[in-house]
Formats: sequence, C-alpha cells, structure tokens
Amino acid sequence: MREANSNTIEQILFDRMGVTIENAIAAGADFVDDQAARAGDSGVDVDERLSGLTNLFGKLSEPATILALSELLKQLPQLAQLAKIAVELPKLLAIVGDVVEEYQQKFAADGIDVEKALTNGLNAVLYLGSEIDHERLQRIDSLLSSEILNPNALNVIANAVNSLHTAQTETSGQSKDRIGIFGMLAALRDPQVQRSLAFAVEFGKCFGKNLDTNNSP
Repeated sequence: MREANSNTIEQILFDRMGVTIENAIAAGADFVDDQAARAGDSGVDVDERLSGLTNLFGKLSEPATILALSELLKQLPQLAQLAKIAVELPKLLAIVGDVVEEYQQKFAADGIDVEKALTNGLNAVLYLGSEIDHERLQRIDSLLSSEILNPNALNVIANAVNSLHTAQTETSGQSKDRIGIFGMLAALRDPQVQRSLAFAVEFGKCFGKNLDTNNSP
C-alpha cells in the first residue's frame, strides 16, 4: 500500500495507458521538433521567436515591471469606468449635437446667423482684450458698479430718449409759431409740462446733493 501511495498521479495514468514517463517525454519532444520543422518550412525563424519570447519574459519578470503591472491591476475598476464612458461618449456627443442643431434652427428662424454672431462676438472680445488696458477696465468696472444699469434708471433713460424722439418728430418740418415768455407761462398750465418740471426740479436737488457728497473731503 505504501508503494502504491508513493506513486504520483502522472505515474498512475501512464501505467494505465501502458506508457512510461520517458516515452511520454520523448513523444512530446518529437512533437515539438515536428512543429518547429513545419514552422521552419513556412519561413518562420523559430529560434528568433523563442529568443524574443525569452527576452519578453525576462522584461516581464523584472521587479519594476511587476510593480507597474500590480499598480495597473489596482486601477482596473477605474479603467473599466473610463472604458464605459468611452463607449457612451459617441451617444453623448450625438445628443449635444442634436441640441446645438435645434437651437441653431430656432435662431435661424428668428433671423439670427449663429456662425456670424459667434464670429463677430469672438472678434469683439479679441479687439477689446487687445485695446483696453487696466485703467480702462477699472473705469468700466466703476460704471457697471454704479446705478446706471438699475432697471429704474434704464427706464428713465428710455423715457427720455423716447420723448426726445417724439418731440423731434412732431416739430420737425412744421412751421409752428415761436413760443415767447407768455407762451411758456401758458404751457405751465399743462399737467404734462408740470410733471416734467417737477421731475427736473427733483433731479436738480438730487444731482446737487450728489455733487456735494463726491466733492466733500
């Protein structure tokens, strides 16, 4: 029993097949030689390839290479995520392209040339970037920080512009009598004129107050 148990699995299998280990090794060597000969007949340099495989195995077995491969294996989950993103990227780009095309069609329907608008906008930015120095940028910042862009201020400016345009349109090309002192006094009874004068007086008070504030030490 002890002698039977000392036999390896390979020996037991070879005994059952009626083949000795020496014969199996010899048969394997003959098979390798036969395959090498066939490869040589096909123009394959077996020695060169074996040498390349040996060199490759040597490089793979170097400590630095093993360490790099170990680090790479640790990053496999992140690499899998990147691969998934790479697969989905064409779909995302297609969606973005559809959205951009939809907005371009909307702008075109409104008479806006998107390509021309982008080109002009880029040229304007480049021009301003090359022409405006730091001092001018500070002035622009001061202007934007003021109340000039306040909706109420913009409404007042818009009313003034509209009133100037309307007055110019109504008086242009018409031979109206000139207004003297008595005509002006008569105009003071007009409620609209009275409202304008009240605004002008209030503006004068506020403007003078701001002048005092800005000029005070």
